[in-house]
Amino acid sequence: MRADNDTAPSQEADALAEMLEATPAISPEPIDNEPSAPQQAEVASEVTVTVGGEGNTTFAARLQNFHYYSTDHVEPVAISSKGVAACADERFVPPTTGLRDAAAKLAELGIVVLLAPAGSGRRTTALRLLCDTRGPSDLYDLEAAWQRPNVKCLQNLPDGGFLLDLSEPADKPAKRGFGTELLQWAAQRKQQGSRIVIITTHNTWSGPWADEARDAVVELGSPDAKTLVERELAVRGVAEGSKILDNPIYKPIWDSAPRAEDACRLAKMIASSATADPRHIIDQYQGWKSFFDTFPQKLHARIVLWSGALCNGGRRESVLRMSDALIGELGDDRTPREILGGDISSKRFASAFIKENGDRVELDPGKQGLSSSVLRHFWQEFPTQHKRFVGWATSQAAELPADDAALVVDALVDLGIHYRAGEVFKQLRDTLAPKRRALAVRALSTAALDERFGSYMRSRLYTWLYGSPTQDVIDLVAEVCGGSFGAKMPGPALARLRLAGERSVFASEAVSTAWVCLATAHPQLVRAAIESWLADGRYPRAGLVAFMALAATSAGSALLLGEDGHELRSDETHAMVVTSLRRALAEPDAMPIADSIIRTWAAQAEQRTLPGDVLIDLLGAVFTGDRYQDLKRFLPEERLPDPGTFWHAVLSRAFYPLANEASVHDTLVRAG
Repeated sequence: MRADNDTAPSQEADALAEMLEATPAISPEPIDNEPSAPQQAEVASEVTVTVGGEGNTTFAARLQNFHYYSTDHVEPVAISSKGVAACADERFVPPTTGLRDAAAKLAELGIVVLLAPAGSGRRTTALRLLCDTRGPSDLYDLEAAWQRPNVKCLQNLPDGGFLLDLSEPADKPAKRGFGTELLQWAAQRKQQGSRIVIITTHNTWSGPWADEARDAVVELGSPDAKTLVERELAVRGVAEGSKILDNPIYKPIWDSAPRAEDACRLAKMIASSATADPRHIIDQYQGWKSFFDTFPQKLHARIVLWSGALCNGGRRESVLRMSDALIGELGDDRTPREILGGDISSKRFASAFIKENGDRVELDPGKQGLSSSVLRHFWQEFPTQHKRFVGWATSQAAELPADDAALVVDALVDLGIHYRAGEVFKQLRDTLAPKRRALAVRALSTAALDERFGSYMRSRLYTWLYGSPTQDVIDLVAEVCGGSFGAKMPGPALARLRLAGERSVFASEAVSTAWVCLATAHPQLVRAAIESWLADGRYPRAGLVAFMALAATSAGSALLLGEDGHELRSDETHAMVVTSLRRALAEPDAMPIADSIIRTWAAQAEQRTLPGDVLIDLLGAVFTGDRYQDLKRFLPEERLPDPGTFWHAVLSRAFYPLANEASVHDTLVRAG
């Protein structure tokens, strides 16, 4: 009997927190012609997690219920205490309208739908409603990864308070009956103590299905901006905040009734420069409105300005190249003679209010955030040109020098997040990733981790893998999961990487590298998941792809086998390795990788960096039965391996563990 193994300790408290907060989310039953949902896999074993934190406290958690999906689903994500901090009495400012009505509907129906634009403070109000109803514990964000809203995606959620953001329209509108089924589901879950608050917009919450749930709808106002700024200043430690805000210069801002998001932005500006001239703060807050009083009237100057805003601080050559490309796309009717006789570059920059500094150009550095303001001004003023603008900018980022391309992509990501513009990230996937995947990975990772936009981006990382995605898309999603997204949110990253593995070929370097990176950051979580998938049998390919990716590298092998291979002595590891290698040897595209893994481990056993006796036993189990043709690839041609060698021992263990060497020879001759 092999000795029980001690589970490797986790290295990061953040990973532990996600594991502790992880809750099961079960895929829906198939509806009508919707794609059927896969079955769920569960971790059956107990895992002890040790984390060194304050006071070197040790925690133990039971990891179970690795529920992952291949089609439409809703994923519950626990909301931390930090996530509800803005709901505290000393910070929360109620909306000007709708709170009392919303609380009444939530109490009566178990559901309320808050209609309000993004940035209006609706999320904070939703969380306050849930906290008032259930307390701050057992609250969950519901991250919807669906092509069409479907109430059956909400089945079997844990009891709790739920916040579902439906601000972004799904690929397909909900079917008639969705609103009725939603109210029925909420009524049933109310009996168990659960509540759900949906935040959405007028544009998204529309159609016959929305009318069915009109009894649950409340239109929400924004909180009083001045009061909100004052409280946010107090949280940031700014003394005499009320006195600062009573300055008459701020009165036009209060009169304009700004959104909660803008009020918080103003508080941050004041807190970071409390001694600055209020006029400067107000100008920055208003997006440098005074700058646009002299906005260029000529198209060519505007294009140079937009190019400079995207590539702010970049090379002058890159900005000129971008502007000329857009002018060309729009149809430049000038003759070569007119072009050469036109303004020289320095005048083009001057007409666009761009300053030159050697071979670099930038917008006025004294106006912090001016480049973002210019791009947002474009987005607001020319809504019909978004697709053209993003396509042009993304194609330029694919060709510019790497550092300038990064500036352009960062500007696009900021724009896409601010306006929750999914088309920006689709263009990054389709246009940028094929030529500069690392840059696309960084951009998508930033979006996936963003507090405002992350839920939408994480949903897209799932739905992009539905159906039959190209290997390029699979590799892109895998690299995102193996990067900063996986390091900071290992649970969601693991779920998406699992689906990528199911869709991927075995020889994908990107998928393999992603598994190694995620396992290096969160070894215990990854190992538990792989063991679950392989043992359960419902996600064999995902488990096998992950196993092969790790086993093919020294770092991954150490995770699977333990330092010096001590994990091989455990029954669980032995069974996992034998099962995986036998499956891999039966897969034509996995066989070369399996052969390479086996040769590497054999060489390590001969060098005594792996326990030879245990590895002989393991490989004997791999090649036993009908696997002699596989074993022959590792043996000398036209003869048996010499007695006393590693491969002779494997051969004997595989086919004649109890026989003498003579009978081994006779049997192998018969076997061919």
